[in-house]
Amino acid sequence: MTRKPATVSPEDNFETVRNILEKQGFHHVPVVENGMLAGIVSYTDYLRIIGDLYGNAQEQRSNEHLLNTLLVKEVMTEHPCAWLPQIPLKMLRIFNTNHFHAIPVLEGNRHLVGILTTHDLIKVLERVLAPEIDYASK
Repeated sequence: MTRKPATVSPEDNFETVRNILEKQGFHHVPVVENGMLAGIVSYTDYLRIIGDLYGNAQEQRSNEHLLNTLLVKEVMTEHPCAWLPQIPLKMLRIFNTNHFHAIPVLEGNRHLVGILTTHDLIKVLERVLAPEIDYASK
């Protein structure tokens, strides 16, 4: 799990999301309001918006303006599925049933503490199934 992931607020503009996804290489950005999970923006959401905006290269100036005025709350998925660590195997069902690639991790009353990705799960499986192989040195 990634603890304290990069987050945005519902009032941030979409350019903020773009910077996090492009510069930090994340695929999901939790949306937090008053410390509580309010939504999530995925890389797929980002690609859809960018594809719609930049389909016409002649409108680049207008597109840049839209990225700076489009608010996160207008594109985020509200009330995303989340995982409480007290129920360890439930997250496997959430990933499998919904075909998600990331799940926000909460404690208490929707307080975001991290994000768990399929990449994180693969790393754990790798350590469990092949502990004798030192993948870091390869």
